[in-house]
Amino acid sequence: MLLSDEGLVKLSDYGLGEHLNRLLSEKSVPWYMAPEAFEGERERKSDVWSLGISLIELAEGRNPFEGCSPWDVRYRVCEGDSPSLCSEEWSTTFVDFVSKCLVKDVEQRWSVEQLMEVSCLSEE
Repeated sequence: MLLSDEGLVKLSDYGLGEHLNRLLSEKSVPWYMAPEAFEGERERKSDVWSLGISLIELAEGRNPFEGCSPWDVRYRVCEGDSPSLCSEEWSTTFVDFVSKCLVKDVEQRWSVEQLMEVSCLSEE
């Protein structure tokens, strides 16, 4: 996600899994990379992970990896717990949606098609 000084938002896909070494050498931070992307593997569900990170950032006004070095991000994404929303502040449906995006195991992570079936009308 790119944000200009004028507030223009653009979605982007850099193919980060393929360019990790270049990104790290330029001191860019791979905040949106899925665990499998750090291993050089990308698939459609990798973008689902990026969506989950983007939703946390949009909801809370801060990326969950903000302030981390690229290597800290990699460690936290691959070895730590998945980022999550504070369930007291957000609806259970939204928290559940984001958590389904941020499942580390790509085989268990929800697909775009599954996420599209989630109804916001199922609030308590």
